[in-house]
Amino acid sequence: MNKLPAFFFIFSLAFIPTLKAAEFTDESQPTLRSGDSVQYFKDCYRAAQKGDAKAQNSLGLLYEKGVGVSKSYPEALKWFQKSARKGNPEGQNNLGFLYFKGLGVKEDDQEALKWFLKAVDQGLASAQGNVGLVYGQGLGVKKDYAKALEYFKKAADQDDPDSQVNLGVLYSLGEGTAKDYVESHKWFSLALRHESLTNDQVEELHGDIEWLEKHMTGKQMDEAKKREAAWKPVFSR
Repeated sequence: MNKLPAFFFIFSLAFIPTLKAAEFTDESQPTLRSGDSVQYFKDCYRAAQKGDAKAQNSLGLLYEKGVGVSKSYPEALKWFQKSARKGNPEGQNNLGFLYFKGLGVKEDDQEALKWFLKAVDQGLASAQGNVGLVYGQGLGVKKDYAKALEYFKKAADQDDPDSQVNLGVLYSLGEGTAKDYVESHKWFSLALRHESLTNDQVEELHGDIEWLEKHMTGKQMDEAKKREAAWKPVFSR
């Protein structure tokens, strides 16, 4: 799924607009590391032609990444549109991504937000994180940290690591909410559980946690660890 991930860190007070590449997250999909990708493309194409919305989204990802077929943003756009119009949330989110980046279509932040919000209505965590970034960075809308926090919280509750970091940053800075080092520590620590983080991201997070702990009392650190241990993900979908 396409994501607008930006790891905001305590010492970087500005939101950094970056986008995450699409990922193959459906367990039914192969790893696509070998010749399987060509066969997978053919299978997806057949299913997509028959109107399967999930297959249409997968086909869009294959065209976007150039897996099993030559990369083509116009083709990716076409298949994401078909999937999105059938109500598939991943297709809606990925379509929003293309509009946001101007890939295969004229860049249009408002159109991107429209499709992100349709996916948000279905509880898609990556779309929730994307909308959080749109408001946090003021991308085509008035910057609103309170709204950014609201959407990051929805995605963070579904164990989305990018949104957990971004939520931790807002709490650490007191943007959109009261400054709360305990909550910030909790969300940074939860994000560190994810194996998908790069070494640089892990290093940055450790640095931010160390900074927080220099400004926290022992009681606050104990409370943060207690909240981390008690936390359980709540999935909307």
